[in-house]
Amino acid sequence: MNEFMNLRKIACEKDNPYIFFQLFFEKYVKDNNISINQQIIVDHLRKFRDWNFVDKLKEEDTIEMMSALGENEYLDSYISEIIINCYKNSKETYITKIITSAAKNREYNDLKLYHILDICLECNIDCLDKDELIYLIEKYKYNYDMLTILIDYISTFELADLKIYIYDLMGNDYPDNIKVQLLDLVQKLYSLEELEKYLYDKNMNINFDKELYEKYIKFFDNSSIDNEKGLVMMQSMFYGDFEDSGKGNNGGLAVFLKSLGSEMSKDKAVASIVTININQDFSRPFAKYYTDKHLFIRLPIYIDMNKRDPFIKRELFIKRYIYRFLKRANIIPDIFHIRYLDNASNAISNLRKELNKKLVFTLTPDPHRNMFDRQGKLVKFSFDEFMDKLNKIRIGDKLLYESDGILGIGNKEVKKELHLYFPQLEKDYITKKITMIGEGIQSKPSIGIIKEEETMRCLVKSIGIDEDFFNKPIILNVGRLNSIKGQDSLLKAWGDSTLCKTHNLLIIGGDLKNPNREEQEMMKFFNKYLDDNTHLKKNFVHIRALPNDNIMIIEKSIMRRKFDYPNIYLCSSKKEEFGIAILEAMVQKLLVLAPINGGVKSYIKNRVNGFLIDTSNSESIARETEKIIHDMKIDKDEFEKIQLKGHETVEESFSVKKIAQEFLSFYLSL
Repeated sequence: MNEFMNLRKIACEKDNPYIFFQLFFEKYVKDNNISINQQIIVDHLRKFRDWNFVDKLKEEDTIEMMSALGENEYLDSYISEIIINCYKNSKETYITKIITSAAKNREYNDLKLYHILDICLECNIDCLDKDELIYLIEKYKYNYDMLTILIDYISTFELADLKIYIYDLMGNDYPDNIKVQLLDLVQKLYSLEELEKYLYDKNMNINFDKELYEKYIKFFDNSSIDNEKGLVMMQSMFYGDFEDSGKGNNGGLAVFLKSLGSEMSKDKAVASIVTININQDFSRPFAKYYTDKHLFIRLPIYIDMNKRDPFIKRELFIKRYIYRFLKRANIIPDIFHIRYLDNASNAISNLRKELNKKLVFTLTPDPHRNMFDRQGKLVKFSFDEFMDKLNKIRIGDKLLYESDGILGIGNKEVKKELHLYFPQLEKDYITKKITMIGEGIQSKPSIGIIKEEETMRCLVKSIGIDEDFFNKPIILNVGRLNSIKGQDSLLKAWGDSTLCKTHNLLIIGGDLKNPNREEQEMMKFFNKYLDDNTHLKKNFVHIRALPNDNIMIIEKSIMRRKFDYPNIYLCSSKKEEFGIAILEAMVQKLLVLAPINGGVKSYIKNRVNGFLIDTSNSESIARETEKIIHDMKIDKDEFEKIQLKGHETVEESFSVKKIAQEFLSFYLSL
């Protein structure tokens, strides 16, 4: 029996989006040793959970909840949601008094105070006077989360008599996104010219790209989208960037959303497709049009992306920021599309609810499929890991009920899998909202690409790869460096097996200049493994993430060389929801080996257009790849037929032009 699936079914019978949260939480507490501090969190959650369904709170209950703020980030999120909803439903004056008293308490720590200010802003309670704000600014001017919410507070309530203190902040060496927030505040309440004079007189330097900010301001002067001309759709992409595929947390989704948005925007039924992300790199433009009607916005929101869950604390801040941005830019989306089960997506969901607009979300069983082992037993997570995963599952269950449309990635077979993890889909009023659509790719490089061989030679030369490296069949892997992507297992599988004798290994992905922790760990493994196996160094190459057009050229160039063994694209991910890089390799006729876990099985059929293998560890990757290449006695002609069939699969079913029409038809149906 699968313990996780059984709990999901029991919860579904109750027809309440929060029941599973309660059942699974109690199961975890029963089966695990809980520390004293964790027991306090458990007791609070048990007591508060039923208050989520009331319109009014008793005064003593509100005080108790406020006192518990700052103890745990998931508890904080839960408490804030309950208090805000109850206040908006009841407008009870005692809640205002309690919040006001809490905001003025100088004994509270920054975590508690942050959430109190968050509640003030959501409930429109202006309770701090000038002296109190000055005190907080001085105390927290180097605590970036607190500073940004104080700026938010001053801007929301238009507290103009803090000019000198705000001007002084401009002389500090803050991240660029905080400087933009400060400049926005100055522009709203005072004048940028006066600020420049003040800084000059005080011999202070803002140390900021003024040209960048001027372009940012000009964007708002010219950004108005006419909804009368058609559909306005906003898609969020809070991980990665259109120009950073393969770096950090940036995977195939960025490639897909870029091409999907641009393709849909060509349709007469569309007024605009707006894609937003959160920007940390101000060397790039704030806004960029990829077509006349596909706009990509890098929102300058300060978020500490190094945190394990960067969005849970900042959910309400993100919601308010995006609301102000849309209002200022005169952009009124008809539909919001979200793609992750996290608090940033929840922020978008709550925003569109306030705006009375439609919500679409892409449903994937993540982290659901990682909650149990092969025997169906619940995985033992630490308390914080468990709360993180439970929070995401809770958000997913909530979105199932609240969304206007649900998209699944893949075909009917994948839909059956979704029903296992989301038994709510059996209910008529939910299942009628779901549509299954695949993802797609541009099968040809962008206009303006120079000749392939010349591009290939330039790339090889700039990266420092010996051209002899390509005189042998290649095993290629493209994607962000991450343990879930399994490049470490792939390297070991290749090096520890006969594959290293017949094929060279090329891994493309990662940010070599500014690697994150996951990338550092993966590259550390690469170096250690090669130091222990020096004879493999000339047969293995790892290069930085490259634009997709360049990867396409590399794949084309690889395929121009014919060998007795096929050139292989091996996706080593533990699971792959769909696999844009896999489709790109198929269209170039590489032999694709892909994970049996996930959504790839919806379009790859064993020994027809590719192969599905067990990618759970290096041994299984090596064993199953060797079996296909060396042991199954597949001849060169059959491999070529499989590779050609893979190419035809993409051309027939996964061209972005075809997929874009399916997406657009779905949006318009709402």
